[in-house]
Amino acid sequence: MEDQTTDISPLAAIILLAMVSLTWTLPRRFAFCPLLILTCLMPLGQELVLLGLHFPLFRIVLLVGMLRAVFKGEAAQLKWTRLDKMFACWVLVSVVFGTMAKPSMELFVNRMGDAYTAVGAYYYFRCVIVDFEDIVTSVRTLALASLPLAACMLVESNTGHNPFSAFGGVPVLSPLREGHVRCQGAFRHAILAGTFGATLVPLCMALWFYRPQYRRLAVAALIAALVITVTARSSGALIALCAGVGGLMFWKWRGYLRMIRWGVVIVLLGLSLVMNAPVWYLLARLSNIAGGGGWHRAFLIDQAVAHFNEWWLFGTTYTANWGPAGEVIAADTNMMDITNHFIDEGVKGGVLKLGLFLTIIVMCFRGIGRKLRSKVAESPAGFFIWALGVTLFAHCLSFLSVTYFDQIIVVWYWLLAALCLAIYSPLTSFAPIDGENVQEKMA
Repeated sequence: MEDQTTDISPLAAIILLAMVSLTWTLPRRFAFCPLLILTCLMPLGQELVLLGLHFPLFRIVLLVGMLRAVFKGEAAQLKWTRLDKMFACWVLVSVVFGTMAKPSMELFVNRMGDAYTAVGAYYYFRCVIVDFEDIVTSVRTLALASLPLAACMLVESNTGHNPFSAFGGVPVLSPLREGHVRCQGAFRHAILAGTFGATLVPLCMALWFYRPQYRRLAVAALIAALVITVTARSSGALIALCAGVGGLMFWKWRGYLRMIRWGVVIVLLGLSLVMNAPVWYLLARLSNIAGGGGWHRAFLIDQAVAHFNEWWLFGTTYTANWGPAGEVIAADTNMMDITNHFIDEGVKGGVLKLGLFLTIIVMCFRGIGRKLRSKVAESPAGFFIWALGVTLFAHCLSFLSVTYFDQIIVVWYWLLAALCLAIYSPLTSFAPIDGENVQEKMA
């Protein structure tokens, strides 16, 4: 049975009070920093349980942040965009359709908890991140948070003991794979820790090119991000890292993206004609090179297609029949371990929820493309926006290998909010800084 008691240690309580105070008192341009830091460095083991509802520390800070945005007038200044409205529709469908899968108060509370995190994080970031410099500041915050995280994961890698276990929510002894420690830091799984590090790499590179005074931090954070990715020993994170680095290298050829996209589509269609197995079994081939459970993830896609009639309308609360007997998660024996965020969207809300989720991602990519076809690409902000898009691409690849079931989801909502601002801000918000031009520097 799930623990229904509050578990907040004295040290965690002090940290919480400090973060709550900072969230309320800091100037708007720094108001998001405590939430991002707590997300990266505090495991979910510390939580307040109130009337059966679980509030990890980041959710408490999130509540204070939302109240701040309302009482200080920051929420009233939010200008709604098409992406904001699409996100609101996705949240609404997640609650309504997700609950209809098997109507019960327990399931409704679960879906409302996810909605609380989604609405709170995304719209709080939208209220307090209002110009491009705020995006840069938030990236600097994530870079700073990565330094102690990487240091602790190095200790974890060498000792097999996770320093974050003092806060609960993560095991004291780290799991092993083929005799090597799989470090997870403050995250609930090594894959999620590695994903955080891998998706931070493009942002560190963008920070390095944006301003000279940020380069020392960018280099230190880049090393930290690589340490986090490597010590997690996750093939999915390594693929995301390669995608991020490769995506940055395509900056010079961004004008050919349409041709590249169609080329990828044609190649995939061609492979689907010549392969004996469906094209998604390329994941299994990649795992033969990088290691990991690529075959299982391809098999999971197979099962989602085969059982489409079970989840397409409202999702489902029973997937134990999708895999071999006994291959279910310990916390819920009715559910197979869904290690694919896209499939998890369908399982928790049907085709409509999945469709809205994909629409949000497509709108972000299209918005980045339109912005970079303007004069913004000629400013230092151009490469920064490109790096945000590359980070989005890296996350999308990670979605094929893991479900975001812990605090990393806050980083995902931050990215969507940052992309929304970058896409819909006027061109005057991206004036060149210090006369530098990223294109010249990268030539």
